[in-house]
Amino acid sequence: MRRPPQCVGELLKTHVAYLKAKAHTFPLNDCLILLSNITGKSKEFLLAHPEFQLREDEINRFSAMIRRLRQGEPLAYLVGEKEFWGHLFICSPDTLIPRPETELLVELSIKHLDKRPPDLILDLGTGTGAVGISLLAHWKESKAILTDIDLSALLVARENCMRILGNVHRASFICCDWFNAFKKGFRADLITANPPYVSRRQMNLLDKSVREHEPERALFSRDGTGYSEIETILGNAHRHLAKGGLLLCEIGIGQAKRLLSFARSLDVYRTIDVVKDLSGIDRVIAASL
Repeated sequence: MRRPPQCVGELLKTHVAYLKAKAHTFPLNDCLILLSNITGKSKEFLLAHPEFQLREDEINRFSAMIRRLRQGEPLAYLVGEKEFWGHLFICSPDTLIPRPETELLVELSIKHLDKRPPDLILDLGTGTGAVGISLLAHWKESKAILTDIDLSALLVARENCMRILGNVHRASFICCDWFNAFKKGFRADLITANPPYVSRRQMNLLDKSVREHEPERALFSRDGTGYSEIETILGNAHRHLAKGGLLLCEIGIGQAKRLLSFARSLDVYRTIDVVKDLSGIDRVIAASL
């Protein structure tokens, strides 16, 4: 027997209540995002038109997505995209989901370099390309090299570049391990990085949806301590920064003291600072030549 059409209001009432009962964090917002993805209508339209009816196949897709959401699958993977710095980036299980705190890398880049935009940006461990592409969207004359050790992630970044910028004329994509692809003498004006910085001891502190669905390679440092990737970047970036260049690297909670000490011990950077995010957490280490 065919299920009769249901309106948005009825679906929201049923499924928001269900998610609330399961202690889901943002039940209404997430239901609206799923419905918007399925129907092609904006969240504002759906709220303003509770009488809007969905077809049976749309209702079935919505119900299936709700079940997957309750099983811990990230919303960004369900809808295939995530907003970052005003742009919608394609996401896949091959990439880390862009996070609001990572926007600090873009914010600081613009704050420090907007009067004299960089000719060349190097975005290490680019994932979806969120940081590098957002900077290219802001600086219309700059060029960027986006790198990732995972080719599948790099292909997602390239697709995002086409989607957001309309072409890939100002971006290059290199599959490599941090600085391994760059010869002596290569210099960039700005280096950004959001490396894996979670330690294995912190695994159980991660949200279940992160722990079970996002790529381990993008979360955990190779040595398991949370420090190895950041220290590799700090230890090599000065060889590939132009004079007056800036390095911005995202770091994890509680890592600032050790990383500041490590960076200062290198005795190669003119300035070294740690910047807090909106939650007051040390989030980015900034170093300049």
